[in-house]
Amino acid sequence: MKNCLIALLGVAFSLSSTAQVVKVVSTEPLLRGVESGMYHPTVSPDGENLLFTSENFTGLKVYNFKDNVTTKISDEPRAGFMPQFVKNEVVFNTRAKGNFGKNAVVSQKYVLSSDVKKLPVTARTEGSVIYITKNGVEKGYTPVECYAGYLWESVSPDATKVMFYAAGKGIVITDLNGKVLSMPGNFENPVWLGNDAIAAMHATDDGHQFSSSQIVALSLDGKTVQELTSPESMTMYPTTTADGKTIIYGTIDGRLYKMNVQPLK
Repeated sequence: MKNCLIALLGVAFSLSSTAQVVKVVSTEPLLRGVESGMYHPTVSPDGENLLFTSENFTGLKVYNFKDNVTTKISDEPRAGFMPQFVKNEVVFNTRAKGNFGKNAVVSQKYVLSSDVKKLPVTARTEGSVIYITKNGVEKGYTPVECYAGYLWESVSPDATKVMFYAAGKGIVITDLNGKVLSMPGNFENPVWLGNDAIAAMHATDDGHQFSSSQIVALSLDGKTVQELTSPESMTMYPTTTADGKTIIYGTIDGRLYKMNVQPLK
């Protein structure tokens, strides 16, 4: 999956280490000496729970920061592929019982101990179409022509904007009617860093494996890009809390880190 996605991505950017989007307050490792092989983190909007999986998305675990407890949700293949927090549940993929064909994947739910606020607007992608649902009505848009498709879609915490990645073209931000507001740059795995900034992954590869990877923060117009980690750190796949004060990311060898930041806006 990693190689397939990265093969679609564009060339490297020249980044500025002086321009700032956020102030880094602290960085700390998560679950060191307790868990290993942790990849593809997803933090709940309130920052209370963290989902993580294996490198190939097999299995899914949730860590509760308040209780300092890790719970296994599933051992299923692909259970860790893009799980979602919906109200007080985790929605993830699992195989239908008795059917092991390629299309035998259904949604499963795991109930959390705390409620997670659900946004009034949702977004999903299918090919080169972004589907935006507001007030219970879903509409599809193609803001940018892209043969290879869209991915990494998300709604801003204030539910006024939608962001996704158009393969080979970069990040696209639209309003709720599919109108392009900005295209900040060709960075992977973009996530909202509050309502006015983005955290993303900036990687280079040789077509088969990563040669560098780092976490960056950027303004919505892409004019300011800040290095949060170094290229040689091989840090990747950021996830953020809704308040824009916490970034959690992984490393290529399966470790997780929590970075506390202070928005400058």
